[in-house]
Amino acid sequence: MKPLCRFGIEVGKHNILEGAIYGLAGAYSLLEKTIANYLRPFKLTPAKFNAMMIIKHQGKDKGISQIEIGRKLIVTASNMTHLIDKLESEGYIERLSQKRDRRVNLIRINKVGSELLDKVWPGYYKRISEVSNLLPKDELGRLSGLLVKWSGELESSLVSSK
Repeated sequence: MKPLCRFGIEVGKHNILEGAIYGLAGAYSLLEKTIANYLRPFKLTPAKFNAMMIIKHQGKDKGISQIEIGRKLIVTASNMTHLIDKLESEGYIERLSQKRDRRVNLIRINKVGSELLDKVWPGYYKRISEVSNLLPKDELGRLSGLLVKWSGELESSLVSSK
């Protein structure tokens, strides 16, 4: 496979491990770059966009805790705090303090943030559809199934090794 030659890897039956790992990493890197390039004119990063999508669609009107957003994005608490601070200072979200527990803030998207996501979404969806359609539907389906299976196996092995 020529795409991995830039890493010095020649994929064949004797090194499928490298093909799988570097192929996945390379695909992720290129997808991230594609998405970042699309979001840049809106002054968004993939992390900001993903956080705002979780806040809007899972927090809905009541909001969602910062801890829960971090779990869904798989980021550390300090990274989450920085991201939430940034989104708040840019005017896309609001923090709602809880009377019964002042340690917990719920995060809610505001009108400006919601309207920005509504503006960004059609082009974002078009772009991810274009890159997904580089593979035939049957191959994309198999890839999806394999990645979901592999992700589950990895998660199980990490949990059991603790």
